[in-house]
Amino acid sequence: MADSALKTAPVSVIIPTYRDGDALRRALHSVASQTLQPREVVVVDDATGDDDYPDNICAECPFQPIKLIKLPRNVGPGGARNAGISASSEPFLAFLDADDEWHPEKLRLQMGLMPASDAPAGSSHRKSFAGAAWPTINGWAHARRITRWAILTSNVASISTVVIRRDAVQHRFPRTYACEDYWFVAAHVLSGVAFVRMDQTLARSDKPAFGASGLSGRLNAMQLGEMRTHFSLLRNGLISAWEYAPLVAWTLLKYLRRISIVNVRSVVTLATTRK
Repeated sequence: MADSALKTAPVSVIIPTYRDGDALRRALHSVASQTLQPREVVVVDDATGDDDYPDNICAECPFQPIKLIKLPRNVGPGGARNAGISASSEPFLAFLDADDEWHPEKLRLQMGLMPASDAPAGSSHRKSFAGAAWPTINGWAHARRITRWAILTSNVASISTVVIRRDAVQHRFPRTYACEDYWFVAAHVLSGVAFVRMDQTLARSDKPAFGASGLSGRLNAMQLGEMRTHFSLLRNGLISAWEYAPLVAWTLLKYLRRISIVNVRSVVTLATTRK
C-alpha cells in the first residue's frame, strides 16, 4: 500500500497539542523528516486560547499543508485525538504526542508490517526517554504479538508508537486525563484486535519516563489513571474479576517502585548540586 514512487504511505498522523511550543515544532519536524512520508498530518489544538498558536508553528513545518483543527473548548488529549480521528481520511492512523518525536525510519519500518493481507491490525514499537540517542537501525525489525497479560501489566504500546488500521478501531479514547492512551490500546487488544510490538526504538521523549515536569511528573495521577483504566476494562467486560484483583496489587507495587526511584533521583541530584 505504500507508494514507493512518491515515498508516501496512506497514513494520517494525529497530533494533539495544548501549549506545547517548541515541543510541537520538534514533533512536526520529526514527521517531516520521515523517509516514508504520511499522506496527511492532523494537528488538533485543544483550545489553547491563542489565535497565533499553533498556526505559526504549523506554517513553519517543512511539510505538505497540515490540517489544523481548533477545538472550541478543552477536552483533554483523548478527546483531541478523537477529533483528529474524525477529521482524518487515510486508512491507517498513527498517533504522535506533541512532546514526543519519531526516528526518521519509523514509518518506513512500521508500515512495512501493515499492508499485507495477514498483517496485524495494529502495531507499536519501543520508546526511549530522557532524550536518549537514537539507536542504529539495521534492516527490518522483529515483531511479536502483544498478549493479554502483557498489556494488562504494562503499557507496552505507548501511544506515540501506535499505528492502527482505521477499520479496526472499535473504541475511542476516553475523555479523562492520565492513561487514556493506555486504555485505548488495552481495550483493542482485549477486544481481540491483533497488535504486535516491534523490537526497535523508533520514538522518544526528552523527559524521563516519570518523575519529570508535566503529566509524567504527576505520579499520583498516573497511578489513579492506571487503576481507573483497569476498573473501566472490568466494567466493560473486557477483563474478569479474577484478572482485576491481582492487577490492583500489581499497580500499587509499581507505584511504590516509581516513588522510590524519584526519591533516589532527588537525593542524587541534591548531592550533585552541593558539590
